[in-house]
Amino acid sequence: MGIRPVVHNYSGGFWVSAKKYYIKTIKDYGVTRYIAEFINTLTNLVYVIYAIYGIRKLYMQQNPKANAFRTIPYWGLMTVGICSAAFHMSLKYHTQMMDDLSMLFTTTPVLHRVLTVNSSLKTSIIMAVVLGTSLMALVVYHVIADELIVHSLSFVLSIAVIGIRTIQLINVRTVEGSAARREIWGVVRFGAVIFHMGYAVWIFDGWACLSLRSTRHSIGLPWAFFLELHGWWHIFTGIGAYIFIAVIDHLASGEDGPHVDMYLAWPAPWASRSIFAGRLNTLPANVDKKRE
Repeated sequence: MGIRPVVHNYSGGFWVSAKKYYIKTIKDYGVTRYIAEFINTLTNLVYVIYAIYGIRKLYMQQNPKANAFRTIPYWGLMTVGICSAAFHMSLKYHTQMMDDLSMLFTTTPVLHRVLTVNSSLKTSIIMAVVLGTSLMALVVYHVIADELIVHSLSFVLSIAVIGIRTIQLINVRTVEGSAARREIWGVVRFGAVIFHMGYAVWIFDGWACLSLRSTRHSIGLPWAFFLELHGWWHIFTGIGAYIFIAVIDHLASGEDGPHVDMYLAWPAPWASRSIFAGRLNTLPANVDKKRE
């Protein structure tokens, strides 16, 4: 495949009026006039694919109607992918709002799940009302104020609570020293690492934006795609978010499967038996179980 220069097709962009090209458009329509940021749009498929896998896995179980509630976090994950893709495709203000708020729509049902494990129906409903009301208040404030500080703090606080409760659930649901605990810790550690890698890449992309753009223009397509670091942020955080949603669902549901890798999509099964699990484990699952 030959190398071709990155083309900035500002005059032919489908989504931006001529008066706003040089004000609002921050990247190029080099691949197609219908997508402002091609890679940043395409990589949102990661969220959608993992969400579909999680939903399908739940509906394949014996009681799909009972599992409908458990699919809500996966629908939230899919919403993140769709809203983020809409923003990067159009770079419009209203799609940016959708992109921002979809993060909260995803974390809220996960937060409800970890806070209501083994709770009564009444407690679960009360928590749902409290979290739902808080979410709506944040949505209204974010749309009116158009600032990211409260939005970011809310997201970070939600992630912190989810992380703490995940640790507590692992300690309660698994036996100390067991293969199940070792494997699930491997998956969780890997999920945390790859999520934070995505965040670090996102920070670096913002800090070195001009240099990266110049480098992409110099090396041309298709290699310039690999320096679209915001796309890597989508990939890494998509994997990390899926892992935590799936692990929390597994722990909160009380399923007794001895090995978490039976329930999760790649690369979680690899992580459960990698160095992230505390030691390299290449033995088959049934052999490791017998040793215990």
